Amino acid sequence: MIFKTHPLAESRRKSATTLIKVLLKSNSPEVLPGHIRELLDAMLWKITEADGKYKTRHQSLGAFQCGDKKLLRHEHVYPKEQMIKALLKAAPEQVDGILETAVGCTVTLDEHFRLHKFDEEDGWERYRKAGIAVTDTETGQRVV
Repeated sequence: MIFKTHPLAESRRKSATTLIKVLLKSNSPEVLPGHIRELLDAMLWKITEADGKYKTRHQSLGAFQCGDKKLLRHEHVYPKEQMIKALLKAAPEQVDGILETAVGCTVTLDEHFRLHKFDEEDGWERYRKAGIAVTDTETGQRVV
């Protein structure tokens, strides 16, 4: 499978990014911190699923070969909880850099469980430690 970006992917990412920046600027005492966290979580999903839940640019070899969508999972290369914590502490000029780490990767259900054993790791290191081969389907290059 060769990666083909969704026609609305860029506008989806821009919309979610804009909403994240609006949320982070909110300092109203009427806005509950838990609501901000929940909405940040939802917008990070919107960014990583901009091309489709399982049509991510990054695919594990197992996901690439899997013929059953029920056995696939959408993973965040950099765990969402880490990104949310970083966003809540970030200065406005740091937000775009943090959002660049909002990358989705399609893996199999088995790989999903293997990855969670390494949640203390960051980024592609989780995949290395879990022994999961990942390809960038746009370039054809192996990422891990």
